[in-house]
Amino acid sequence: MRAGAGLRGAAALVAVAVATALALEAGSRAAVALGWLHAGRPPGVDTGVWWGDHPRFGVWHRPGREEQVTGPCWRATYRINSVGARDVERPRAADGARVVVLGDSFLEGWGLPEEDRLSNRLEAATGVPHLNFAMAHFGPYQQLLVYEELAAGFDHTAVLASVLPTNDFVDLDLEQARDLTGYEYRYRPYLVGDPDDPTPHLHREPRLRRWLRHHSQAWHALARGWRELRAGPPAGDATPGTGGSLFYDFGADDLRRLRWVLDRLARSAGERLVAVLLIPVEADLRRYARDGADPLSARLAEAAPPNLRIVNLLPPMAERYRSWSAYRLDCDYHWSRFGNEVALALVREALDGELYSVGSGD
Repeated sequence: MRAGAGLRGAAALVAVAVATALALEAGSRAAVALGWLHAGRPPGVDTGVWWGDHPRFGVWHRPGREEQVTGPCWRATYRINSVGARDVERPRAADGARVVVLGDSFLEGWGLPEEDRLSNRLEAATGVPHLNFAMAHFGPYQQLLVYEELAAGFDHTAVLASVLPTNDFVDLDLEQARDLTGYEYRYRPYLVGDPDDPTPHLHREPRLRRWLRHHSQAWHALARGWRELRAGPPAGDATPGTGGSLFYDFGADDLRRLRWVLDRLARSAGERLVAVLLIPVEADLRRYARDGADPLSARLAEAAPPNLRIVNLLPPMAERYRSWSAYRLDCDYHWSRFGNEVALALVREALDGELYSVGSGD
């Protein structure tokens, strides 16, 4: 009798728990649909062109997809080729000059038509094919993996990569990334241990959390509330990079990890030129106006491999326009069409005689 009563009691508790969860889920969905609750919506398993669970890169594009992607102030078509790059189909074998492009959302062309982003503008201006393997949410180590495991299989004569200091140091540091509780793309490959001889580590999302994130509106609502509770009241502009400039305030281990990645990229490229763009954001321009030359570019150039070039976009961008709004989209910090246009001129000028011949139009 007691055992039967216990089982009935347990079953009743389970039924109440299930009914409560279903009611919470239904209520959350209704509140979001009516605009009463502002929380992310569960994306489902198929998230269009973005694939947030790539087994090697952490995140990548879904091959062969095309999607109209909409942001707060932009709408763009994302066409993904057969290897998962936001690019046209490219033959693996080719004669003549070709440049492999690596990077994050800036080089991927966040929110822009393909023809407006830097790689397409460089290809149009020089006649040299620029094979774009950039991916939103990538850090430097992911760029290296994509190069070694995918892009290196395409004939090319040079590499154009990028570093966005405002978040790339975090993208290399698992301990810092663990605190980004609302950012699913923290589940990525990292380098752990000795910064001068690191060990690869793939940080994966727990299965239950992933299922809830993909399917449960209530989970998104509760997660948002928890993040806001932990964060407390906002402290100024939440735009990445506005809390300080990582062109200046990086740590010793941050620098050592980044140098390890760039040195290995240069070695993997053989004798090919590897040009690395240092991309500033608003806080970096403000800091440059106050303190002048940054230490990051000089430190990265110290004892660099002979085929590695650091192209620091901070000084020329800061000196041309003091306001970051001249370069960015209206609704976020990524380059606008004009920002890419300015970057085109600066990159060609910086690499004149090595990768491009500005005077001849190549």
